[in-house]
Formats: sequence, structure tokens, C-alpha cells
Amino acid sequence: MPESTDSLTLALVLTAAGATVGASLITGFIEILKKLGGVGVWVDAGREPTIAFVLSALLVAVAYWSTLAGKQPDAQGVFAAFLAWYGIAQISMGVKDTVTSFRSPGD
Repeated sequence: MPESTDSLTLALVLTAAGATVGASLITGFIEILKKLGGVGVWVDAGREPTIAFVLSALLVAVAYWSTLAGKQPDAQGVFAAFLAWYGIAQISMGVKDTVTSFRSPGD
């Protein structure tokens, strides 16, 4: 666990709680976009997974580059960032799939 949560770091995103929070933020952001007028039309067209894919990549990229601080990227860090992106993207896309899979008893 990172010593400080004042900044977004790869170590914070790599925790189970960090991945869950990241996915929740992305899912919530997509819902906000859907409620906006002109932007919502693009989101309503079934592009939620694509948006989750892109936003999770951006979140992890920001976290990864914040950990570099003038250092050269290394294979281990890139792989950790990939795993973080994969987990967050899967969770955020899975939340939508889970919610839409529930049907009322009358359906």
C-alpha cells in the first residue's frame, strides 16, 4: 500500500481497492455522459465498453507516468500498468454487463 494517497500512482491503482475505485469512477463518469444532452446520444449508441476501454487506459497512463518522475520506463512497470488497465477495464465493462443482465420478473 502506498504511503500517501495524495497523488494518483501506479501502486495505488494496482491495489484491489484502487482498481475497484478506478472502475467505479469510470462507470459513474459514463453514466454522467449518458445523461448529458449531445454527448449522451453518442454514449447511448452502445459504446459504453469502448469508452470504458479508453478511460481506463487514460487513468492507468496518468498513474504510470506519475511514477516515472524522470526515470526511464522499465518492462516490469509497463507490465504492471498493462495489468492494472486490464483489471480496471474488465471491472468497468463488467459492471455495465451485470447491471443490464438483471431483468424484472415480468420480462
